Amino acid sequence: MRIIDFVSEGIVSTDHNLNIVDHNDTISTVFEISFQRAVKLTDVISFSKMNEALQISLKGSVFSEQLPVFFGIKKTECKVTVFMEGPLIRWIFKNLDDVKMLESAKADFVSAVSHEFMTPLGIIEGFLEMIRDPKIDERSKEKYIERAENQLKRLEKLVDQLLSLSALEMETYIPKFSIVNIYQMAQEAKEEMAYRCKTKNINVEIEIPENLFVKTDGTALYRITTNLLSNAIKYSWENSSVKISAKEDEKFVRISVEDHGIGIKSEEIPRIFERFYRASNVSETDAKGMGLGLALVKHLAKIINAKIEVNSKYTFGSTFTVVIPKR
Repeated sequence: MRIIDFVSEGIVSTDHNLNIVDHNDTISTVFEISFQRAVKLTDVISFSKMNEALQISLKGSVFSEQLPVFFGIKKTECKVTVFMEGPLIRWIFKNLDDVKMLESAKADFVSAVSHEFMTPLGIIEGFLEMIRDPKIDERSKEKYIERAENQLKRLEKLVDQLLSLSALEMETYIPKFSIVNIYQMAQEAKEEMAYRCKTKNINVEIEIPENLFVKTDGTALYRITTNLLSNAIKYSWENSSVKISAKEDEKFVRISVEDHGIGIKSEEIPRIFERFYRASNVSETDAKGMGLGLALVKHLAKIINAKIEVNSKYTFGSTFTVVIPKR
């Protein structure tokens, strides 16, 4: 094993005539090129200032610029560094497309989080202004305080989701497996979501045997269930129902959360577990959120070796099923 095979930059070594002497594994894997039939560097790589880079390096100086490089027929934005080391010319290529994607993702993340935080903060500020009004009666004041508290709960959930997702993606969450009563867990999830059900007059039905148990991480499974239940309520029509059911066979325990809401378009189902992704039809309800719930569900399911199945019909509702192996 060589150290240069573990660096993130692609490295090629040539002689003064651009004949390839050596290269690292990164240049092949990251830039997807083959050196099997390549004799000269120009057989696989080219860029506009290649000759200038060669001449500068031959004079004992270092060429370093950001420019587009062709690896075969694929163009990639790179930082190119070329210099002479002993009898060889070192050609180093750092992929900047990935850096730009990361910067774009960071910018999108900051924008999304800022937007989601500003909305409840603005609402809370408005309620506080109204509460300060000396002419306001006590009944109205209590109502505004309650609404402000609801927005604070929303902020707390956003922070909790962000921290949890970060821990899961950094793989710092350590699961603790124990025997979990599925019926009891579903009842607790229903009680936690009671206030949401009340606002939309949604009835949550539980169809689970009281003696159904599974060995898993209870905290992770509870969070999966509450997230799925929260989504089911969020995207259900008013005055409808949501059902939590469970069944088992020899190999698996299946827990399903079924709603009769707006559903998901088939072409959008593959993307619903992405961070910040929200389906195009969310505007049909008053549902609010960052699109983090299902991303959490995906990571938590991976933690407990479970998988999530989705069955949805647009405008008729959705069923999310957690499939947990017994062993």
